[in-house]
Amino acid sequence: MERAPSILLIGLGGAGCSMVSRLAPALPAEVQVLRVDTDARSVAEGGAGAALQVGRAQTRGMGTGGEPALGAVAAEAEEAALRRACIGPALVVLVTGLGGGTGSGAAPVVARVAAEAGATVLAFATMPFSHEGERRMRQANEGAIALGQKAHGLVFVHNDLLLQQVSNEAPLSETFAAADAWVGGALRALAAAFEPGALVPVDPVALRSILASPGSPTLFAYGVGSGAGAALQAAHAAGSCPLAHAPGAVTKVAALFVYVAGGPTMTSNDAFEAVGAVRQRFGGETTTLLCARIVPDFGDRVEVSVLGASLPFPKPAPKARKGAKAADAAQPLFGFATEETIRRGLFGGTPMTFIEGQDVDVPTYIRKAVRLPGG
Repeated sequence: MERAPSILLIGLGGAGCSMVSRLAPALPAEVQVLRVDTDARSVAEGGAGAALQVGRAQTRGMGTGGEPALGAVAAEAEEAALRRACIGPALVVLVTGLGGGTGSGAAPVVARVAAEAGATVLAFATMPFSHEGERRMRQANEGAIALGQKAHGLVFVHNDLLLQQVSNEAPLSETFAAADAWVGGALRALAAAFEPGALVPVDPVALRSILASPGSPTLFAYGVGSGAGAALQAAHAAGSCPLAHAPGAVTKVAALFVYVAGGPTMTSNDAFEAVGAVRQRFGGETTTLLCARIVPDFGDRVEVSVLGASLPFPKPAPKARKGAKAADAAQPLFGFATEETIRRGLFGGTPMTFIEGQDVDVPTYIRKAVRLPGG
């Protein structure tokens, strides 16, 4: 009897659909693919997996013109179809690009619908290049805040950091290859937790407990090693993963899921040694789940993927003063990092300073894609 897919991968908008189409051929059977867009041509020509066109009446088969409000309305118009797609899979991985209309507007709606359907929602969101302008940056920031409040986990992929992974002469396709590798590593790791036959298995219910509630600060890292000491190499590579060193990235979490996959020569000791290095770098004092798997065609190659989160700690209620107004129960307990604080550090509370289309408050090494030496 064929097993139902345990993970639904949703590519949303132009950037999300493109990444999902590139990843789909190499994904395990546990991952079902759905491409969602307002653009009829993108949906028709998108490639792998099922497709859902949203907002037919609102956009008449075209894009949203960079308007998030239109993207939100388009997704809301197809809530029933989105909910049907999200019923069944235990985990929904949402991949989208923020800054435009479909990603920034529709992503929070899709995440909400998936969560209401009973799925755990993990989102990977790409953030615009610095040169894309103030309006797109602002929309990405607003979309990130809204998406973070609906998804159980949210991982940012900064496009500026992708430039640091390749030479200045590299083609555009090579620039996005790093993002594909990171997100693909996450999908393989998560799918492995639902597939029997692991060297060290993990309970999928326990995995879901790491992303137990929306709004938790989320960590993801990925690394590869080969040859002698490959597992430890991969663990150190995950510790140096640019996603873990991006401005505003979470550096320590309470709960960790560590996936170690290697060839036939990998031992349990190799896997546990990798986990020890990961814990030393990222935490996991409350919970650390290990899933280790032998992949015959890996040879001497080892992959380490790390997913972690910390539940937001409730703030103690202040003592009520006589005549004081009661606290708003709807006030969020965790304040999300905004695009300004992620990219602009101490300048986050000031207006953006643009010169010749560049936000000059963004650190120069990020704006100019200078590759820093590994630590």
